[in-house]
Amino acid sequence: MIRRLTLATLAVLLAAGTLSASEASGKVFMWKAQKNGGAAIYLLGSIHALKAEAYPLPAAIEAAFDEAEVVVFEVDLDEMTGAAMHMLAAGSLDAGQTLEQVLGPSLWAELGAAAADAGLDPSMLQFMKPWMAALSVAALELTSAGYLPAYGLDSHFFQRAKEEGKERVALETVEYQIGLFADFTPDESTAFLRYTLADLKSIGPVLDGLYHHWLVGEVEPVEALLGSEFEEFPDLYRTLVTDRNLRWIDRIEELLAGQRDAMVVVGALHLVGEQGLVALLRQNGYLVTQM
Repeated sequence: MIRRLTLATLAVLLAAGTLSASEASGKVFMWKAQKNGGAAIYLLGSIHALKAEAYPLPAAIEAAFDEAEVVVFEVDLDEMTGAAMHMLAAGSLDAGQTLEQVLGPSLWAELGAAAADAGLDPSMLQFMKPWMAALSVAALELTSAGYLPAYGLDSHFFQRAKEEGKERVALETVEYQIGLFADFTPDESTAFLRYTLADLKSIGPVLDGLYHHWLVGEVEPVEALLGSEFEEFPDLYRTLVTDRNLRWIDRIEELLAGQRDAMVVVGALHLVGEQGLVALLRQNGYLVTQM
């Protein structure tokens, strides 16, 4: 849930479109990593929410999945249902507090207007922490724009892996992801909400612009656009992206040292940049080639 409902473009929730550009360029947002003829690992930059018309996917992505014996995800999506109460508890204010009191009149009025525009009674947010309110309004905006987690690449490949009996591996737990937000300080939580509200109405246009770059495997525009989302909050970027990459890299290298090919499906932002998974693997001596 957390990876699907972050602010605006944090989770790289890209729009759906045609496949003609991808077919023309021959590139997709996926890399193959290997060393000395060992196991091949396909690193797919995930789009966590899509429209139904995004399918079928480019042939290279489907072929990589077919080849993989192991499929790796950020979390076990089967845990999502059971995590709802945990998330609700983590995102609730202490007894006696209201969000209006926490935010003050100006920011509360801004949040209320955004909630009302999305069809939500602002009173439903009164007992949420600011970060939880941010996720709630962002989720509504994404849904109204037609981007649904049910059509995200994670859901697509998790279900297929389950149906085809492929081994599924999770890099972290849902509880850990919830903790990334629950551990925000009050100031960080409020900043997260303020940032989300500033980005809210640009979700559709931003995703439309990003989708073409993702689909044809253009790294620099995606990296630049997404990186700019965090210019004011470098600590947030480190917590939500960089630190997690550094934790994941050992597990990915274990797969590379094995005998079975695998596909790793993680948010596209985790693959780009100097501390992205692609760069980290290259620094460790692996041959990493964009597909």
